[in-house]
Amino acid sequence: MHTFANSHFLKIIEDSGSASPQRGWHPVHLTKNDNTLISYVKDHSYGEYIFDWAWADLYYRMGLEYYPKLIHAIPFTPVNNSKFTKNLDSDLLKESFEFYQNSPFSSEHYYFTDKEYTQLEDLGFFKQVTTQYHFINEYDSFEDYLSKLRKNKRKNIKKERRTCDAYELKIEKVDARDLQIEELKQIYGIYLTTIDKKSAYPYLTLEFFIGLKELDNCFFHLAYLASKEDEIIAMAMFFESETKLYGRYWGIHPLYQSSFDFLHFEMCYYMGMEYTIDKGLRIFEAGAQGEQKLYRGFRPVEIESWHHLKNTQIHEALRQHVLNQNKQVQRYHQKLNELLPFKK
Repeated sequence: MHTFANSHFLKIIEDSGSASPQRGWHPVHLTKNDNTLISYVKDHSYGEYIFDWAWADLYYRMGLEYYPKLIHAIPFTPVNNSKFTKNLDSDLLKESFEFYQNSPFSSEHYYFTDKEYTQLEDLGFFKQVTTQYHFINEYDSFEDYLSKLRKNKRKNIKKERRTCDAYELKIEKVDARDLQIEELKQIYGIYLTTIDKKSAYPYLTLEFFIGLKELDNCFFHLAYLASKEDEIIAMAMFFESETKLYGRYWGIHPLYQSSFDFLHFEMCYYMGMEYTIDKGLRIFEAGAQGEQKLYRGFRPVEIESWHHLKNTQIHEALRQHVLNQNKQVQRYHQKLNELLPFKK
């Protein structure tokens, strides 16, 4: 079963009201032979992490409607994961394209795809490349990873971890299914404070966090004050597959956000990297953005998405623009690779 592209996870995120028609996520999943292509009709671009606001603005300035559009994505989940609940089905790709062509949608989009989606090019889609930072596991232990770093980088990471070790905190890994409802309410409250700090929109509901108790591949790193072990002051959320670890959300109680330097790096990066190595996982995807990951050994990775716009003039203009943009991303990655902290 795929980590996110499965009926169980989708049911939690949809039934919780996080991705619902009331919030502009209209599920139109296409199914054939027990295989489903995950599909939503959207009347906005929130919660997608492949940003097309400029495209919507172009439509608006030309007196055209960009919404509704058809997308294939896991809501609020910018990870490289299948868009099918089983294997990619060429017939479903074609059926979806026909559905889109015969519906009042401006465009069709596949977000965060892997290499096998290149067959979309035969349907007229163009590929867009963006950037994420992934930890590629090539190590026997965390100490082995540190030994591969340049001296100053290794020294900084050891200093950051020692600082966290000295805090009067208890940090634990806890499976979501083992958490009590009151604990999940605390975690949700911390999630909301992070959203407020960023002036963002709280896509996920409390019901979603409670629904995580039904999953056996979700866990949290939770930080407690040593003097008050029933109060969670910081959290980091993770999902695990057979080969990958996915870091999703981080938060810290506002009362403590300036009290514990490097706690974010410890709970979200270093503990996740250590877990990835110890479990023999292949890749750790620690979230959508953040060049700070580069200096800790996360490598720049090309993220692919595919797009088709029904207006042929706009489609061709954006295709040329994105083609040039992709070349810039590739050059950018060459420069980023020079900044990696590893010994030459």
